[in-house]
Amino acid sequence: MNHKLALILALALGSTAADLSFDRFLDRSSKAAERETAFLASVACTETVVETKIGIKNKPESQSRRVFDYFVLVDTAGGDLSVNESRIEQGKVKNSKQLLQSTGFALLSLIFHPCFQQSFTMTEEGMESMDKRVWHKVSFQYRPGKRSPTLLRTGAREYPISWEGEAWLDEKTGRVGRIRARVAAQLEEIGIKSMEADVRYGPAENLGSTTEWAPLEALVDLQTAHQHWRNTHTFSNFRKFEVDTTEQRSNKPK
Repeated sequence: MNHKLALILALALGSTAADLSFDRFLDRSSKAAERETAFLASVACTETVVETKIGIKNKPESQSRRVFDYFVLVDTAGGDLSVNESRIEQGKVKNSKQLLQSTGFALLSLIFHPCFQQSFTMTEEGMESMDKRVWHKVSFQYRPGKRSPTLLRTGAREYPISWEGEAWLDEKTGRVGRIRARVAAQLEEIGIKSMEADVRYGPAENLGSTTEWAPLEALVDLQTAHQHWRNTHTFSNFRKFEVDTTEQRSNKPK
């Protein structure tokens, strides 16, 4: 009888310890996401977007390539967090017809930011070795009614995106290395059948430092009942973001 009781208590305590360990890891990941957001607000980079319309037999039907100066604007006024992407197109566009505009996907790591982490149910999925690193795999699912880190804007309306998916986080630092996400609830109201994203993150090596990570590539796949698009975003040439201001003074007497 005593041995049975001791076994039950040991199992219960072991489960609690595991839960606490996962909670500590999620706390580590939230701090890493917070640092990454602050870092992204301090740099600019080049974003190359290849927009592809997929036709019959999953083959490209038309394609457009665009290059942008890309930077992130972060606003923490009132203790809240608002993150927006800014893109300034470079050069002349060979194909003026834009196929599908897809923005915001590079920032899916905000799912682990302290302002949004509680909007998701996080589940530990074990450890995986990949690219000479040990990754902590975590599945996530949006909790209805909570604040989503991303919005789908169509016309004058905005729809919070209810993501679900998997993320691979560096075991030591809690940094996000990869996120695969899909829409948990179909947005039938606006005709979207499916939407998926696969985003990879890594060191922003152009800055001469491997301690800071940034988005490197985002693959976006969207389907309606009659159309299918696949966009590829790549990020390179990271550099410190600087704003030049010129003060002009009038020599006219007041």
